[in-house]
Amino acid sequence: MLALVLELLTPTRYSFASFLTAAVVLAALLSRPAATLVIGALSIGLLAGMHVALTDVYPDNIAGPVITLVLVTGFSALLAMILERTTLQLVQVQAVAEATQRALLRPLPERLRHVRLAGIYRAADEAALIGGDLYSVRPTPYGVRAVIGDVRGKGIGATEGVATITSSFREAAMTCPTLSEVAVRIEAAMAMDREDMEVGGSLAVPVRGTPRGWSQEMFATAVLLEFPSDGGRVRILNCGHPPVFRLGGPEGVAPVNPEPALPLGLGDLSPNGPPRETTYELAEGEALIAYSDGVTEARSPDGGFYPLGRRLEERYAGASKAGRSGGGGHIRGKPETVDPSEVVSFVHKDVTRWAESINDDLVIVVLQHDASAHAAATR
Repeated sequence: MLALVLELLTPTRYSFASFLTAAVVLAALLSRPAATLVIGALSIGLLAGMHVALTDVYPDNIAGPVITLVLVTGFSALLAMILERTTLQLVQVQAVAEATQRALLRPLPERLRHVRLAGIYRAADEAALIGGDLYSVRPTPYGVRAVIGDVRGKGIGATEGVATITSSFREAAMTCPTLSEVAVRIEAAMAMDREDMEVGGSLAVPVRGTPRGWSQEMFATAVLLEFPSDGGRVRILNCGHPPVFRLGGPEGVAPVNPEPALPLGLGDLSPNGPPRETTYELAEGEALIAYSDGVTEARSPDGGFYPLGRRLEERYAGASKAGRSGGGGHIRGKPETVDPSEVVSFVHKDVTRWAESINDDLVIVVLQHDASAHAAATR
């Protein structure tokens, strides 16, 4: 229609028939194949009408332009069909990726028994939705247990390791009395994966993005936490992972450094046997922040790493100091309670502002001991 209006309103020396061809091609990009054919047919009819009505602009022989527009319409309809099929495939792949993410990294509730929690996951490959970082939190007969980890590699190539660790953790957390035994069970599952890759079979087929020799070098850093059912404590086992930060307790913001252990998958190299957990007392409302190295290795434009501890200190230490001094209306010795979801939101926004771009998987999980909920549950 635009071509017809311009033909009628502009001098005869100008021709706008090419607009009809552009309309057909644009329809292929924006519409379904049937709509593209309809627009193509209308354009052909309009072109023929303009040749008849505007003899002073268009030549008598219209066969060439019409044939050209017919061919453009046919190719445009084929293009629309290919685009429609490709879009459908992408939608299906996206649905599979979302289902995989929900199965491996299930959304965290706001509370599990006497533990408040919040978390966020961001894959390096945002189109894939899932990468090499992982988390899982479970209520068990021994208390609320959690694992936050980082499988060697990133993106889709590390997803197999994520599946192994999360599935074995969920089973072991329900049956193993100690975190050390949970870690040993996860190690056993990873060892079976390595054997499957080495002997052949479907698991031996490498996933695109999986590093060469990955079966021999399959390992993951991880931190396991347990909030016992009797409350007031936390047990931590750190397998080569960045340290957890304590927040909101009498000491303000401080890293937790339990007895070190080798990453999961490398436990057979340890001369000291199975890893051992460390127990810490928790103040009321105190929170623990676990994360992956995607947070602390995010770089600013000038190349500096994100200083998580310092940023937490700047943001939250004031409330803890006020609680210890009794200022600001707080009870002496009882720091102001932090909100896990607010902490996660702050760290995620802050690291995103800090880094020019984040090229690694990223996970942040905050777990908070809720003494009031525990007291109500035990009455």
